Amino acid sequence: MPDHHTGYLISVVDDDPLRARKDARELLAALGEVDPTARLDLPGPGTPVGAGDKGGPSAETVGLMLSAGSFVVALVQTWLARVPQRTIVVKRPDGATLQITGKEAREDDTLVERFLADDGDGTTAS
Repeated sequence: MPDHHTGYLISVVDDDPLRARKDARELLAALGEVDPTARLDLPGPGTPVGAGDKGGPSAETVGLMLSAGSFVVALVQTWLARVPQRTIVVKRPDGATLQITGKEAREDDTLVERFLADDGDGTTAS
């Protein structure tokens, strides 16, 4: 996925590309009303997912670009907690990333919020 985004990138990770896209569209629908700038960031056709992503997930990833905000974060946490087998990767504009599963989101319901609230003081959560 391109690294030239200006907002936050949330990638839905799944071995099944169709399921990843369905889940990303579901999350986008939930976010669209509170963040009108949110959009899908799909991998290009024929682009191997994770190509150039050193240590990145090897499964299909479908991204959502968003500007973030506390209500957006709450929606992401709620959505992720409902889907315990789902994994997402959250990337801040400073390049720091956080990979979290729905199970982890249930156990720590503020993890994504804390990660997005950190404005990149040099520490990277990954």
